[in-house]
Amino acid sequence: MMFRWLFPNENALTPAENAAWKLSALRIILVSGFLLEIWIAVHTSASAFASGNYKVIWVVGLSYVIKSVAIYYSTRSVRASAGLLILNIYGVTLAVVTLIQDHQIAALGYILVYAAPLIARLFLGLRLALWLMFFNIFPFLFLISRPDQYGWPDLQVSLSSVQTDVHALIFLFFNFCLPLAVFRVLHELDSTLTQFTRASKALKLSHAQYQEIFENAGTALILTDPAGQILQANNQANTLLGRHSHGEQSRDLFSWLLMENSVRLQDKYGQDTDELRLSAYQTRDGKMVVMNNISQTSTGEFIVALSDVSSFYAMHNALQLSIEREDYLSSHDLLTNLPNRDMLRQHLTSVLANQDGIHVTALVSFRLNSIRHANQQFGAPAGDTLLRRFADELGAVLPENSFCTRLRSIVFSFVLERFQTPGDVVLFVEQIREKMPKEIEINGEMLQVQFSAGIALLRNGESEPDDLIRRSEMALDAARKSSDQSTSLFDDAEAQEIRRNIEIEVGIISGLKHNEFHLMYQPKICHQGKLAGVEALLRWDSASLGRVSPAEFIPVAEHSGLIHHISDFILDAVCAQIRLWLDTHGESPVVALNLSVIDLARTDLIELIEERCQHYRIETRYLELEITETGLIANEAISIQHLNALKKRGFSIAIDDFGTGYSSLSKLSHFPAHTVKIDRSFVAQIGYNAKSEMIIKAIISLAEILSCKTVAEGVENEDQESFLKQVGCDFFQGYYFYHPLNRRDMSDLLVSNLPLLQQAS
Repeated sequence: MMFRWLFPNENALTPAENAAWKLSALRIILVSGFLLEIWIAVHTSASAFASGNYKVIWVVGLSYVIKSVAIYYSTRSVRASAGLLILNIYGVTLAVVTLIQDHQIAALGYILVYAAPLIARLFLGLRLALWLMFFNIFPFLFLISRPDQYGWPDLQVSLSSVQTDVHALIFLFFNFCLPLAVFRVLHELDSTLTQFTRASKALKLSHAQYQEIFENAGTALILTDPAGQILQANNQANTLLGRHSHGEQSRDLFSWLLMENSVRLQDKYGQDTDELRLSAYQTRDGKMVVMNNISQTSTGEFIVALSDVSSFYAMHNALQLSIEREDYLSSHDLLTNLPNRDMLRQHLTSVLANQDGIHVTALVSFRLNSIRHANQQFGAPAGDTLLRRFADELGAVLPENSFCTRLRSIVFSFVLERFQTPGDVVLFVEQIREKMPKEIEINGEMLQVQFSAGIALLRNGESEPDDLIRRSEMALDAARKSSDQSTSLFDDAEAQEIRRNIEIEVGIISGLKHNEFHLMYQPKICHQGKLAGVEALLRWDSASLGRVSPAEFIPVAEHSGLIHHISDFILDAVCAQIRLWLDTHGESPVVALNLSVIDLARTDLIELIEERCQHYRIETRYLELEITETGLIANEAISIQHLNALKKRGFSIAIDDFGTGYSSLSKLSHFPAHTVKIDRSFVAQIGYNAKSEMIIKAIISLAEILSCKTVAEGVENEDQESFLKQVGCDFFQGYYFYHPLNRRDMSDLLVSNLPLLQQAS
């Protein structure tokens, strides 16, 4: 174990560690020589000292110094250490030849130099070994040519033990040192051979396993060089490509895959891609093959995995056809195969973007009015046939490449472009009407073809196709309602109204976002002229439209579905204001706010109102909800349900514009109202119209029967106030008392009426 450091790790025989065995062999020679020759050195030095030959002691010492330096340098450089060893060998040989008098013993010194080429080959390379072999010829020739002449007489020494020492030196060097080193080399060769044998067996096993995996991987695999030449292919790949595993064949992969018949597959997002592996290639026998994976080996070859996607390709084609069919159905009418409304919008968008401002463009709509008669007399299939035949006839009389669509069930629309005047458009439409058949034969029956026509002209700068379609349909409705169902051209006044409504609709959304809406407060006055409550009135100062009246924007909001957002804004603003008045003054008047007809049908109405009250911490008695009489009648069942629920929670209910809804007394008796508001149209007739005065008296009497308070709206003079007080009206609103007040003025009025409000609460 103590000499383990002389031997390298036998398992570490990689090329990077090849110097280990050289170091080990060199150390064997140096250390064994150093140890084995100690006795000779000591014995020779002692004899030389006794005889006074001190030069021998210096030679022996120098030899050991060289050996020591060689051993030391062996840890740093094998080549330097081996060079010192060879130098030591030649130095010892020179010393033996020159110092020993006995020429037979001195001749033995030459034997040492014959070991130098072997040592040089082991540690320093073949070239130096050959040079030393050549160099050793000279000592050999000198030896055989002058056998009796050695050394220099003045350097020769005579020692009694010289013969024994030289023989012992040669014996130890050639019998122990050099053989041990050779044994180490042979041992290394044996180990290397053993490992090579094991590696060879493992390589054969690995190759066999690789062949098994390559052949039975379940995938068609091909090994190619960078140029695409096939180096190896498993049976599945050969079968897939139609190749034979043996025989002279083309090795070019793409000679087996027909590039001209390749198909670019799409990824899961429907995007085309340039990646090679997403292309399907056709083989010589018609299969469709795709490259699933292409990976590069460490040696630069490529492993290509192929798959047969013939069935997938068939499904892919079917899917593409299905997608195309779906796209067609989504953009075309199934019955007539004409483009549908969406396609018309796309076409009009293109037309609008390319208008030149000189020529007249029109959208014409035909409504097949006789379809109802066909359905009633001959059934729905006959009506469908009539629609198809009408579409065919219309397409036949229209100019070539005209864009004709089925706009909706019995309405067909087409675009006319590049006319000089609107009159030319109307004249052309009338010509088309004349060319259309008056009757169509279906199943042996002659069915009349009656249709009306509406025309909408494209305006300069117009960008919305829906506006043009809407105008065309409105013109069509006007033509249908006419006595002779003639062609109707859309009225500009109607177009202006539509444009205004659209501007208001868009403006409402922007106004709510940019805080353009605010509340004003209309005081409600009692008989003593004191504040009895207020009504919250919504006002809108639009940045783009200016001041817009509620009478204008509320109907638009109801029609477009934006009334919910407006009602949410009013409810939140009213609750926030009540909270502010309570925090500032300790009291607040009852605030009335209007609910629209659509609000009454909201399923979340109760929860919304309660949530706002809880959020601002206000009692329900501070809120009064006003509902128009017409709104009550329009949603009678849901209105009664919601109003009863609100009444149970402590909210006051008022019927607004009473007397204008033509509702029956029996219906009104079911509504849980606290207050009835007399419409301003009746109040304005006081002193002028006896019937209006009688209606007011009747409303007040009815309110008393229903246990409701009455509020007169629109009171503007003293005569109206006197009459209303005389007939028993409870409260009044109008310019005679107060105009609608902003928040600051309302707060000032509230301060002056606080005692009365506190007493009432």
